[in-house]
Amino acid sequence: MKPFEYIEHTADAGMRVRGNTLKSLFNHAAQGLFEMIAVVDTIDETTSIDVDIVAESVEMLFVKWLDELIFRHETDEIFFKRSNVQSINTEELSAQVFGEPTNFEKHVVYTEIKAVTYHQLYVIKKPNGIWEAQVIFDL
Repeated sequence: MKPFEYIEHTADAGMRVRGNTLKSLFNHAAQGLFEMIAVVDTIDETTSIDVDIVAESVEMLFVKWLDELIFRHETDEIFFKRSNVQSINTEELSAQVFGEPTNFEKHVVYTEIKAVTYHQLYVIKKPNGIWEAQVIFDL
């Protein structure tokens, strides 16, 4: 079973993510995003980008993380395959993301994601210690 699942949402797309730690939650969310955008098996890891984010809450950090990945995908013209969150707390994150420059002859694309929304957003630590988040993307 994958640590993320896609959820139905009118005219948009959503994702529910789980992780044993905050670090794994954010890595799984990135992986779900990457797999929503393109077939990751068509992407090689020839490029890496450092990402550092500061936010006022864990929810804002989650949104800023995914927004930054979408922004970098669009502006740097890179398809990402994997992330490695190196350090994280509820207000700061440092990570590397790996992928390769966009090549529409090689990469199989599913969809374009415009933005991350705050609609139905949550990031919680459940009583059993598992982190869970839900997010809706504007397509």
